[in-house]
Amino acid sequence: MRPLSIISLLLLVFAPSIVAQTSSHQRITLNSGDSCQWQMKRAGEVKEPGERLSMPDYECQEWMPAIVPGTVLNSLVHNKVYPEPYYGLNNKIEQGLIPDISATGNDFYTYWWRTTFEVPQSFKGKTIWLRLEGINY
Repeated sequence: MRPLSIISLLLLVFAPSIVAQTSSHQRITLNSGDSCQWQMKRAGEVKEPGERLSMPDYECQEWMPAIVPGTVLNSLVHNKVYPEPYYGLNNKIEQGLIPDISATGNDFYTYWWRTTFEVPQSFKGKTIWLRLEGINY
């Protein structure tokens, strides 16, 4: 099966699960490990406009691996930026191990999320919907 095209996805908000679906209910699941490799980078550190980030040839070697479904904190813990919040007192504000959004502000946990995937030939000529199966904001 030849791919129709390559599509890049960028999200400032993150979805616990993402599905590309045609009106006839064919699906491509875009979770980590389902043939998708998600990457993320703090929005304030990205200088390029979204139009450039969405190009399939965009170079993003400095981006971190991201976990989908998941959250920003989930992926930061996976990448060992912060310790596991459910272990001991790691998530206690007084410990200062995991920055609390009330102290850092929203921008601290605002990230671009990116992946690429191939659209199957069977989707050609069909309307394709991107269905976010829940959003964590």
